[in-house]
Amino acid sequence: FIRLIIFRNFLLIILINMKILSAKTKILLGMIFTLMICLMFAGCSNSDTTSDSRGFTDFEHIEEEYLATIDSLNWPDGVELPKKLENEDTGASFQVGYGETRASNLWEYSWMKEWLDTYNTNPERAEKALEELEKAFDMPYMGKDRCDDATRNYLRENIDKAKLGDPSGFRECIDVNY
Repeated sequence: FIRLIIFRNFLLIILINMKILSAKTKILLGMIFTLMICLMFAGCSNSDTTSDSRGFTDFEHIEEEYLATIDSLNWPDGVELPKKLENEDTGASFQVGYGETRASNLWEYSWMKEWLDTYNTNPERAEKALEELEKAFDMPYMGKDRCDDATRNYLRENIDKAKLGDPSGFRECIDVNY
């Protein structure tokens, strides 16, 4: 609001003095006026300051996020879960949510592997694996801010193949990504 008052006063001064200014001065003032309008709109932008905004943090916070996510997810019987986040540069900066995404990728891999290990021998466990994988589309790691449409479609196609008894999608995904 204060910016608008200052801008209004500046504009009034310019208008009052326009009658006595040279053409060069008027051009210069026009450029200044245009720059001020641009800066005013840039300064009035609506920045995302909610608790959901995703800034950057250090390894320790990402590892805490990773382990908390692991604890919150449902896992196939017999899966040995990691006690720490490995294969990351402990001195690097990470985007908030990275630990959750890494844990969710491990979860996805574990349920794909569960289906591959059981679809021929234990239909109930295989069905449970597919039910769990269906939950992925409602999880943050598959949200529009972290995952593109092609990746979501790829998982959808692989789940649909598995429902028809075709293991090729899960096998390819595991071979390529894990």
